[in-house]
Amino acid sequence: MKIGMLTGLWYVSETAKVIESLRRVAALGFHYVDLHGVFHAGPAHLSMAGRRAVGAEMAALGLEPRNYVLHAPKNLASASSVEVDECLEYLQEGIDLALTWGIHQLMLNAGQWAYGVSRNEAWQKAVQFIQQVCDYAAPREMYVAIESEPYVWYLINDVASTVKMLEDVNRPNLTTLLDLGHLALAREGKSDIRKLQDTIIHAHFSDHSATQHTNQVIGSGITQTADYLAMLRDAGVDGRIKKFGYDELVISFELGFPGDTIPDPDRWVRESLDHVLRVAPYVTLA
Repeated sequence: MKIGMLTGLWYVSETAKVIESLRRVAALGFHYVDLHGVFHAGPAHLSMAGRRAVGAEMAALGLEPRNYVLHAPKNLASASSVEVDECLEYLQEGIDLALTWGIHQLMLNAGQWAYGVSRNEAWQKAVQFIQQVCDYAAPREMYVAIESEPYVWYLINDVASTVKMLEDVNRPNLTTLLDLGHLALAREGKSDIRKLQDTIIHAHFSDHSATQHTNQVIGSGITQTADYLAMLRDAGVDGRIKKFGYDELVISFELGFPGDTIPDPDRWVRESLDHVLRVAPYVTLA
């Protein structure tokens, strides 16, 4: 298992552009990077020249982009048919952009339950949307990953709903991104991980207070990171992930939540890295 870094921390703390964030990622010693398309690396944020510059910068810095986070710009459950089409076009553009950077997996959020929309209707709209994204991605050799969010208003908010979405979408290129801190907030463990072990393509380190999604320094909250890493190791994820074309699972730090005041984001990274390397020395940067 390898450690990566998500670029969003520097956007949250300093409203940094993606290029500056990439430079900070490299300066801190990372090889693997996740690009945060929701915050500052989406098609809406970058001109054509800017998109080329991001690719050139990653190559110059020796960074290997592994995962692209890009959600639909509207909540799928409550979006009109016109808005759903616009969301699909946006994610299709995102897939094409990711491929120019050498990224072969896109993580999206399935959306939230909405007032005035039945739960069945909301779920089916999300299923149909994700099917369309997967169908566009498949011939381009792109995987789509869904992630459980740890609040009840999200359609996918635990392992059970993740499994249900995987089954209902029923596409071979639909996978899961496993967030260790989200598992902790949902009070899920080894048996839950095993339900997803064949679909895990990527993971995130995160840590939180007992009842809130805070994305704080790893090791300062409730997430038992060492235990979750041991569970992933026991599940043989490094071997299972080879079917996606990777040698090992990459787990990227997701630090900082919009609205946070973070005077020294680099320190947050160093402290998080120190914690992981101390509790799980078999997980490395490169």
